Amino acid sequence: MNKSTKKFLINTAQIAGLTVAALLLWYAASAVSGSELIIPDPRTVIVLAFRLLGSGEIWLALLATLARSAAAFALSVAFAFGAALLTGVFPKTRFCVDAAVTFLRALPTIAAILTMLVVFRSSAVPVVVAFLVEFPVAYGAFERQFDRNAGLFDVCKVYNVSAANKVRFYLLPLIGREMLSVSEEGVSLCVKVVIAGEVLALPLKAVGREMYISKISVETARVAALTLLSLVLCFAISGILGYFRRRSGD
Repeated sequence: MNKSTKKFLINTAQIAGLTVAALLLWYAASAVSGSELIIPDPRTVIVLAFRLLGSGEIWLALLATLARSAAAFALSVAFAFGAALLTGVFPKTRFCVDAAVTFLRALPTIAAILTMLVVFRSSAVPVVVAFLVEFPVAYGAFERQFDRNAGLFDVCKVYNVSAANKVRFYLLPLIGREMLSVSEEGVSLCVKVVIAGEVLALPLKAVGREMYISKISVETARVAALTLLSLVLCFAISGILGYFRRRSGD
């Protein structure tokens, strides 16, 4: 058995063990609550999740939510990429950029959602809010990559490397190395924030909207089933991106 196969089997066993443990805790909590309206039975939720997958409306909602998440992530990475390049080429701008990033990190998500409801359409609110949350995360990852390679910038100063060559040969490769890592963490984060924004903004064709409707209809099992589908989506995205990240590091 080679090393990669052994690692795959170990990871699979760990995931299976955690899944079984989570299901057992879920069953225990459901039994203690004694009410499907409080904590529905796992079997009921899983069966309902498969039934929902047979509905075209749920697929449209999932795809719409995923599209909003992808748009928010793409905007976040693009702006973080630009901000990182700006601070890399012109280090004196780093103070201003860091101040803006710190403000966004401290900004309460719910306050951002409520404010955006006044400014943007309901379909755009989740995208904008997810951007505000993900941008500081992406920028922080790029910034850490620069900090770990600070010696390269000292070399650029010593040899008077032009701004264009600095971007081409130093900054772009450094940012590129972080792109898959940022994607692995960031897309899932955007999905979660987008769903939260959808619950309040209530755009058409949205998982968050479906959750809200199920909540006010006191369909706890349906809320749990939608949550389960969202979790599976996030895990699948992280798993795929994590696979490509590991392959790129080989």
